[in-house]
Amino acid sequence: MAIVRNPKRSQPTGREAKAQAFISGAGTTVETPEEEDQNKKPIMIRVDPQMLNRIDRAAKRLGISRSAFIVSSTATRLESME
Repeated sequence: MAIVRNPKRSQPTGREAKAQAFISGAGTTVETPEEEDQNKKPIMIRVDPQMLNRIDRAAKRLGISRSAFIVSSTATRLESME
């Protein structure tokens, strides 16, 4: 099995840049993965399969996990409401 690099992506703009900044800054206060897990709470949500497919495609385009996409999207929405 060969290890392949991710393709180069254009620089994110607008909302994508904000999401990337949020995600990249998320780990700055936590020192180890064990501490990071202690600071986050697992949740269970139910999502329509079509919506989940859209989330997965968007997360893949950004090169982030499904969880990171949901957290960053939620943070953006909450910020816009304040």
